[in-house]
Amino acid sequence: MPASFWRLPGVWIGLVGSTLVGLGATSNGFSFNPVGWGVGPIAWLATTIDRSTGNLLIALGCVLLSLGWLLLVPGPGRPAVPAWLWLVWSVPLLIVPPVMSGDPFLYADLGWILHQGGNPYVDVMGSMGGPFAAFIDPFWAGNGVAYPPLSLEVNRLMIAVGGFHPYWGVIAQRLPALAGMGLLAAFLPRLADQLRVDRQWAVWLGVLNPIAIVHLVGGAHNDTLMAGVVVFAIWLSVQRVPRVSASLVLAPIVIGLAMALKQQAGLAVIAAAGLPVAAQLVRLSRPQRVAVLGWRTAVAAVVALTTFVAVSLSTGLGFGWTNWLSQMGRARTLTLSIAISDAFAWTGVDLTNAANTLLALLAVGGLVFLLVTRPERPLEVTAWGSVFVLFIGQALHPWYVGLSLALIALLPLRRGTARWVVFTTIGYLMAYCVNNLYSVAVLPSIVAGLAFGCLAYAIYTGRPERGTRLG
Repeated sequence: MPASFWRLPGVWIGLVGSTLVGLGATSNGFSFNPVGWGVGPIAWLATTIDRSTGNLLIALGCVLLSLGWLLLVPGPGRPAVPAWLWLVWSVPLLIVPPVMSGDPFLYADLGWILHQGGNPYVDVMGSMGGPFAAFIDPFWAGNGVAYPPLSLEVNRLMIAVGGFHPYWGVIAQRLPALAGMGLLAAFLPRLADQLRVDRQWAVWLGVLNPIAIVHLVGGAHNDTLMAGVVVFAIWLSVQRVPRVSASLVLAPIVIGLAMALKQQAGLAVIAAAGLPVAAQLVRLSRPQRVAVLGWRTAVAAVVALTTFVAVSLSTGLGFGWTNWLSQMGRARTLTLSIAISDAFAWTGVDLTNAANTLLALLAVGGLVFLLVTRPERPLEVTAWGSVFVLFIGQALHPWYVGLSLALIALLPLRRGTARWVVFTTIGYLMAYCVNNLYSVAVLPSIVAGLAFGCLAYAIYTGRPERGTRLG
């Protein structure tokens, strides 16, 4: 690694930022267990840092991490930033409690239920006691989850790796997230090279963005491994493999496995099916493009769904996750539907469900529009389609956008579009900080995020140098 890289201010500002985030996360004020974290040096820090100080450290850390990221934007004459910088920035987060999320405690308890011979779709969280029950968010205690079976099996494996310890069994849930980030860092630049897009831009936006560091790694979310597996599958789809179709067989099988980690991975079949023939699609008429992409996507989808079903049945858990889909909608997350409802709360009418329905219809319409108007650009359809999918669900969290950012990083964005992506990334990160750390309502949190996003928009100076020719 060239010495000049280590002299870049952005590297160190980002590291200071992630260190502050890690320190803030150790506060006992974030624990749902009245006893706190209670582990070695973490326990000492936890009693030293109160909740208000922890809030400030995390918020300031997110600002500095965002600033460091912006300072490292690729550009002419600037040193290349290695993909493994994500790991350097992640070091302060490796053994601290999950950042701004109680999800890994749910993962651990779900793994415990499986370990005890239960079915997490039937035996609700906290029902079997054990080392993790005291740490469960009361919102989720007594309920199940909509995570698919392979995700639950990973949870069970991780608590075993953590020795069924009430703290280390949770921290072990970060290992799959690290594996997912490793896949992103390894295959996103490879895919960028294959598609002839700027690999430095792809790494900067898709791997090093602050949401990836704070939420995918710090929050230890299961979306991270799913995102890494999806990027690997798309890379696999454009490889030449003897005697078997990589795009219609091998990649869809991998996507099916990713779906068994998190269901929204299924949209990637469009990219896997279409990328290898994107150059040929350009030479066809629009109806022919739609037809070819349509039948190839259908074949890939059948393979992916078959894999998903096979994995689900082989675990013995089946599809019980479908019973808990509505639970996600009970959480007041930073969704447009809740913002709309709050904005019109003065009317005395709760518009949340109506707004949810309207946004979902618009999102489906947007996805169909992409498929019809951009069939020769399957990666673009998948990337922006994954953004539309976020609005179909009733809940929205920052870690949901990790896959979208990775895919958007492979697109030939115009300078203005790139700025808006940066605006949204930092704005959403900070809106969630305000909402989660300070319990601010959804609408003012979004306003705060817009303010941070506008600042990022104003100081952002980079843009991708080259665009993809294939997707």
